[in-house]
Amino acid sequence: MPPVPHEVLAAVLPHVPAALVAPAQLGAIAAWSRRLPPAFNWLGFECRLGDGDSRVDFAGCCEVWDGGRDALLAALADDPGLCGAGPAALVRAWPEEHVLKDSPSVWLEFDFVDPGPPAGFAFLCLDPACANTFRAHRDAEPPPLPAALAAAARGATLLLGHAPSAMCIDSLRRAAEALPAAGRTLHVAATPHRGGDDLRVHFALLARDVPAWLRRIAWPGDLVAAARALAIVGDEFRQVGVQLAIGDALRPTLGLEAYVARGPAEFPAWQRTFAALAAEGACGTAKAAALLSAWWGHTTVSLPSTPWRVAVHRQFYVKLTVEGERLQAKAYLAIFPRYTLL
Repeated sequence: MPPVPHEVLAAVLPHVPAALVAPAQLGAIAAWSRRLPPAFNWLGFECRLGDGDSRVDFAGCCEVWDGGRDALLAALADDPGLCGAGPAALVRAWPEEHVLKDSPSVWLEFDFVDPGPPAGFAFLCLDPACANTFRAHRDAEPPPLPAALAAAARGATLLLGHAPSAMCIDSLRRAAEALPAAGRTLHVAATPHRGGDDLRVHFALLARDVPAWLRRIAWPGDLVAAARALAIVGDEFRQVGVQLAIGDALRPTLGLEAYVARGPAEFPAWQRTFAALAAEGACGTAKAAALLSAWWGHTTVSLPSTPWRVAVHRQFYVKLTVEGERLQAKAYLAIFPRYTLL
């Protein structure tokens, strides 16, 4: 079973850059995290990188293999309002319904907008071969498309509180069918608390394949802006995450995520990416400097409720959102707690 989230957060608090997460925000999230059970192998802060945008949200990934799902189910029995009605319904159905049983993980995300408890939503992983939070095993066959679509439709129904439209699922099917050989459909989410019934679907593609795929699926957004975002990410990030908003048709919003398990000291592309984001006006220089210099690393600690020491790895990844000609950027301060005997 994973460590208790609030103890993991206590171990990383000294490393969280104030330029990205203000002390008051950090304190509020750390205090609220005491409600979360020991169910998450990945935790993270979602930080906007643009100057003047100080919003910070929080997320965790619950994987089925290590008892995390059972811990989350037990927590929901004691605290039904922990993550909102839709995510709670999804988690409760996850081990029970045949169409969902092969899913290896559920992400819970929490929007901290107003004082008080955050608004929760969830991503359902659609690919049983998902090796970790971001990728699937390279040599594993993707699930049959009908199975993935059935899981997406059922997951979306639970998250929305009603079935998504047939046109929505058909748009998802056409996007998945058009994927290149190396592409995969990884996650589906719904955010009804933000208004609307659109689904957010996360795909994994080789960066070089994204432009042609967007053209094949007739994505209605700005292809020039998408190419600009891919150029900012750069060729060094071989695989990227691509998020589409899908309703009765594809929406013109596009998310591109760049991640690699190497930090700024080992991977110079991070410096180039952040310089390009700053030139684009999508990232404040102080935020970029804080992220590049202060966050990446790891600490081995003894936590009060764990019998073994825990290596807490701190990484980050970046998301660019394309809306019209405008590019926006976020950083996710990722936290991976792992038990160790050393």
